[in-house]
Amino acid sequence: MATWKAEIKTTPTGSAYTVTVEAGASYVAKQEIEHLYNPIYIRNLRQVSSGGSSFTSDGDVSGYLILGAIAVGIWLLVEYWWIVVPIAALVLIGWIYQKFFA
Repeated sequence: MATWKAEIKTTPTGSAYTVTVEAGASYVAKQEIEHLYNPIYIRNLRQVSSGGSSFTSDGDVSGYLILGAIAVGIWLLVEYWWIVVPIAALVLIGWIYQKFFA
């Protein structure tokens, strides 16, 4: 879906302000604005971004970083399981002791 912006006015004495909605088409964006805000008028309805994902957006980059961190974490668990398993067992024993006996 695309992001749409418009200037609307909701009260006769108030000033206009900008709202943003997500919609696939301009008429859907207008209907959404009318449903949400019940404006006196809608002006300058425009599309500010297209739908779909872009490989240059910050969200995608952070997603790739998280995926890379998970991959490295799995590799470390597999490579050093003989260290991870005893440490995990000690942490589990400490958690059980704290939860039920402390």
